[in-house]
Amino acid sequence: MKIETWEKNTILRSISEKIKKDEIKKYVAVWKDMIKYIKNPDNWGVWLARPQIWINKRLIVVSLLRNREDENFQTIMMINPEILEFWNETNLENEWCLSVPGKKWQVERCTIIKLSFLDEKWNEKIIILKWVWARIVQHEIDHLNWILFTDKIA
Repeated sequence: MKIETWEKNTILRSISEKIKKDEIKKYVAVWKDMIKYIKNPDNWGVWLARPQIWINKRLIVVSLLRNREDENFQTIMMINPEILEFWNETNLENEWCLSVPGKKWQVERCTIIKLSFLDEKWNEKIIILKWVWARIVQHEIDHLNWILFTDKIA
């Protein structure tokens, strides 16, 4: 799997389309490849959005890890994710992106979000994410909406 950089990938600057229920089987194999990619410690990733690999669909994969040494950390697929609510508290932290290699900038984000998404069995899930997990999901949903973290540099 090749991650395309922002200079070459025009899909990163397009709004991603929702996945339809009859398309789910088509994306399960891709989802598994995405998980393999981010679970490989050589890639230094814990999240990935479909537009980063040239498919303009609303799908992200996020690892909810406690630490990098935990080989059993949960990695989940989020189909058509949508942030339902942002809490008022924000923080400013460095972010980086596989699509913008070698760059790191300070980005302000909400520290708590309420999120809705569909899982691989098309079940709706609603969860509240805090701190780093909230930041990661906001970053990945930005990819689905043609926004790069470089657009949010503080």
